[in-house]
Amino acid sequence: MPSTLPTLDFFSMTAVVAINMMAMSAALPLAMGRRVSGAARHAQHFFLMQALAWTLILIASRLPQGLMGRDLLSLGAAALAATAQWQMARALREWLGPRPMLLERGLIALCVLGPLGFALLLPQAALRTGWFSAAHGLCLMALAGLCLDPQRPVARSWRYLMCGVAAFMGLMLFVRSYLALATPFLPSFTADSGANQIFALLTTLSSTLLMVAVLVAWRDETSQQLRDLALQDMLTGLPNRRALLERAPAMLAHAQRHRQALALVMLDLDHFKHVNDEHGHAVGDQTLCLFARLLQQQLRSDEIAARWGGEEFCLLLYTTDDGVDTLCTRLQSALLQASRKVLGFEVRFSAGCAHAPQAWNGLCLELMLAPADAALYAAKRRGRDCWTQVRLSPVAASEEQGPQPSASIPEQAMAHGRTPGT
Repeated sequence: MPSTLPTLDFFSMTAVVAINMMAMSAALPLAMGRRVSGAARHAQHFFLMQALAWTLILIASRLPQGLMGRDLLSLGAAALAATAQWQMARALREWLGPRPMLLERGLIALCVLGPLGFALLLPQAALRTGWFSAAHGLCLMALAGLCLDPQRPVARSWRYLMCGVAAFMGLMLFVRSYLALATPFLPSFTADSGANQIFALLTTLSSTLLMVAVLVAWRDETSQQLRDLALQDMLTGLPNRRALLERAPAMLAHAQRHRQALALVMLDLDHFKHVNDEHGHAVGDQTLCLFARLLQQQLRSDEIAARWGGEEFCLLLYTTDDGVDTLCTRLQSALLQASRKVLGFEVRFSAGCAHAPQAWNGLCLELMLAPADAALYAAKRRGRDCWTQVRLSPVAASEEQGPQPSASIPEQAMAHGRTPGT
């Protein structure tokens, strides 16, 4: 007798989806490892909750129609599916930065209203299916919107893939809602119907693509963390010299575009070798971390403090020469108080500043580094525990670029300085 292929029913398709989701929820932690970010953990929770939801649907589909247990299992599946969307939204927030408030709040409301409406309409199978499908579809559309407009540097590929998958599944759910409310093709959430079978098939395809997007997002996040580590000083947590050199062009361009004042300040902890020799390198490291923390507290979010090397630090600020004086005075006072309290002895610093009252086209970090460095050594020659400033102009900068560097820079710096110990 000729063999015939078995007929696929809703139970078989649901079993495929459930097994697929279970495999994904188990594979993701294995692929990512134990130490993952909060975003990756939320993505793992998304697949776990989806697996549990489809398992409940699978069990419910084998129970007789009209049985309360079948309806309660369907309600549990709806609640898990809604919570899974919220988990993915939290992952996107951590991967992409703050998300539009309207979309986030709308998604939260839909995650609550979907299962709530399902529960209230529990005796009416078609209505509850139509309601939840529509609410869940809107939730997925909001999730697609959350994939757009990142506030952090991330790859486009996984965002567009996730956005497309979420939007497609949202549209499929709208169709499912229409079939449940306006046609006899979808009488209930777990009915053995062609519409449910097609939806289960599309869910399998979409979940596979979504897992690909999550893995690419995780890889992108890991790569970004490695890039951040390469730009961070491991001891103090400040940006390192390379980070400052990479960020400086954007800050210079901003100052030039808005004709802002710009200052480059080089700071050096006084007699730091004596700290290491007398108190040990552990205390020396503690001193560097303390100073780094104080620097961060004094700056605005659009300015940068970097560890230049050893006990030397560098600041790039949008400020005037008076602003540099004010900052150094505050920093001097804060460092004296904090060092007495934390370390048990006083720590002081010297600083040199190259200041452009108005950034001009052609101003670059290289034109500011040499004068700032010269000003720092002028401050040290004056006895340390002070700071000096050099005012830059396009003419002076062009002279500095010439074959004969100006010999008047140290004296110019002293003219703009402060007396030691003041």
